[in-house]
Amino acid sequence: MITLYHHPFCPHSRFIRLILGEMGIEPRLVEEKPWDRRREFLLMAPEGLTPVMIDDETASLSGAEVIAEYLDETRGLGLGDRRLMPQDPLARAETRRLTHWFNANPFNE
Repeated sequence: MITLYHHPFCPHSRFIRLILGEMGIEPRLVEEKPWDRRREFLLMAPEGLTPVMIDDETASLSGAEVIAEYLDETRGLGLGDRRLMPQDPLARAETRRLTHWFNANPFNE
């Protein structure tokens, strides 16, 4: 089972919740208030930011782009042509560029 530490208004958390929904994965959601700086949360994510995902098979993963690529690499093959990342390396690079732009833009504007 996947556990997602998130905050409802965090755009990066929303991005991962969207990806999980597209993949048909219902995670256990744990609302985290990063400004509380909980010790247990900081042990999982020293930078103190959401989202953080824990999979039964892994240690904690933090950061929207890292989590998205992990989900695609571990669960994407079953989605066929609905996979998040394309097969072509140039198309994957473009997807990474767009993902980075999407995730950085809310904080830059």
